[in-house]
Amino acid sequence: MLTLTDPSALIPLSVALGIGLLVGTERERHKGSGPHRRSAGIRTFTGASMLGFAAQSLGSPLLVGAALLALGALTMSAYQQSRQHDPGLTSEVAILLTCLLGALSQSAPELAAIMGIALTAMLAAREDMHRFVQQVITEQELKDVIVFLAAAMILLPLSPDHYTGPFQAINPHDLARFVVAVMSISALGYMAKRTLGMRAGMALTGFAGGFISSTATILAMGQAAKREPQLLHAAAMGAMLSTVSTMVQLGLLMSILLPGLLPHMILPIGLGCSTAGLYALWLFKAHQPEYMPPNLDLKGHAFEHKTTLILSLAVLSVTVMTAAFNHWLGELGVLIASLLAGLVDAHSSVASMSSLVHQGQSSLAQAQLAILLAVSTNTLSKSAVAIGAGGKAFAVLILPGLLLVIAAVWLGAWASLWTVGTL
Repeated sequence: MLTLTDPSALIPLSVALGIGLLVGTERERHKGSGPHRRSAGIRTFTGASMLGFAAQSLGSPLLVGAALLALGALTMSAYQQSRQHDPGLTSEVAILLTCLLGALSQSAPELAAIMGIALTAMLAAREDMHRFVQQVITEQELKDVIVFLAAAMILLPLSPDHYTGPFQAINPHDLARFVVAVMSISALGYMAKRTLGMRAGMALTGFAGGFISSTATILAMGQAAKREPQLLHAAAMGAMLSTVSTMVQLGLLMSILLPGLLPHMILPIGLGCSTAGLYALWLFKAHQPEYMPPNLDLKGHAFEHKTTLILSLAVLSVTVMTAAFNHWLGELGVLIASLLAGLVDAHSSVASMSSLVHQGQSSLAQAQLAILLAVSTNTLSKSAVAIGAGGKAFAVLILPGLLLVIAAVWLGAWASLWTVGTL
């Protein structure tokens, strides 16, 4: 029961009143005028919120239900008169929800306030939401959103958080978290490209593509440069920017899977990003293209399902292989496994070393060295792809940049020993 002996008891009442006024104001602005105007406005919504609050304050759940039934009957009666010219049910649903939020304000005013603001924002963004669904987002992107939500809200929570499999190396929850992280990062890069458009040319395409696969991006850029020599410098710039996004992705994954190692890797990753970015800027300044590069949309998805699956299988294989080498050869085996894993993907070493560190089979210092070795061998594989895909002209531009990046990474690792200290 609500009492007025404590001034703070007025807070729930104020929240209920504020929700009704806020939602009602938005509905009043879209109520219209004339014979076809909508029936509910600021006074009706405010009254609905206060009705729910009063019913809940009396302490009878049946009274809240009765209030909702009565309000629902009145709403249905109004809808029967307006459905010919306004068949939507938005206002009708909103008024019932407002009544419930008024009731919720009595016991959980903070939650009710948040939901009331969210409801008002959703109602106010009606045109933008309709335009986004009908004109902006594609059917494939909608499917990608569904797949991502399934992974984040079903796969991740249901994955068991314990080690199993060969050598007790596999943690399904960590693997699911890695998959969701990769999908999220890839989707962010794709969203940046979709938001800014393709006017940024190969620079934006290369940067966004690097979140999916830097090696695949360099392959595509090399093929474009070989096919159209006038795009050579632009393609090289895009290829180097894919290395920037790879470094960013490495840092983000490390913050999730190996947060204790991140302070010791900020300097190497930062120097690698800066070097790749400056080299890409030099390529841009060295040769201004005569025309905007064509649309080289590497992927038509927010994240590539096949690439994500292959990367997940690679992580799983590398994790088991690293645990096996660690079991057979100790620390030397871990380093050998990291060297081999880097030829496929540099990020997989983060997940495999996270598994060993969390089980106490490896130290953070060993994890750092293993990740650095994986990044190094991954640079070798990217160099080989650049030579094979783009030919000599493309390789001459790309190889110095890749070598500078890996040198900067190792320099940063050496400098972190003095600035941060040993692990």
